[in-house]
Amino acid sequence: MIQRAMLLILVLVLSCKKHADPGTTPVPAPKPAPVAQVPDAAVQTTGSLLTVANQTDLPTTVYIAFGSDSIVLPSMWSFCAGSGLNCNFPLGARNTQVMPLGGQYLNATFSFGTTVTCGTTKAEVNTNNPLWYSILDISMVDGYSNNIQIDIGAVGDAGALTLGPPLGKTGNEKVVGLFPYGCDICIERQKPPCGIAKGRDGCKSGKSQYNPDVICQWQGSVMGGGEPVVVSLVK
Repeated sequence: MIQRAMLLILVLVLSCKKHADPGTTPVPAPKPAPVAQVPDAAVQTTGSLLTVANQTDLPTTVYIAFGSDSIVLPSMWSFCAGSGLNCNFPLGARNTQVMPLGGQYLNATFSFGTTVTCGTTKAEVNTNNPLWYSILDISMVDGYSNNIQIDIGAVGDAGALTLGPPLGKTGNEKVVGLFPYGCDICIERQKPPCGIAKGRDGCKSGKSQYNPDVICQWQGSVMGGGEPVVVSLVK
């Protein structure tokens, strides 16, 4: 009996040494390092959502001229070829291009088919300005080339609004959110650019440029922007 008891004690001692050396402290297994979550650059969760659309049956080229104070610049859009404050990209018939802003301030002018210059219809987009409201309009101040419209707000939203499109070179006195041909102060061609003659014919009615009967320029109601915006070339 004594020999069997001693043998049992010896087995227990050896077993304890196998699982833990009394002269060392067990070291816990290292935990895996957390994986950094890198956001997709094309995903935007704050600020205005901007899309450019071609609603015609022919391909076109979109030209963009950026304001000097714009935080969003051509270098942020890999699909838009250019440098400095100008870039352009092709847009197929009945196609769209999302313009990632990342919640950053954009001050830019868009045109279709030709550069932002004299003789061109333009969409003027100023949004995500942290110090002001979104300001949007269709401008024919420098001339007329084609029909552009700006849709503001989600599709089907009761508060959604469409600016433009032009009815042609003339006849735009009652078109919402549009500066008629050469009408640099909305109600008058006071100092029209591009060789356009002065006058009031075809401009909006009203006592002053700040109080026209039909707005030339739309201003949002939320500081910093945030409205879905679609700039479209239409027939």
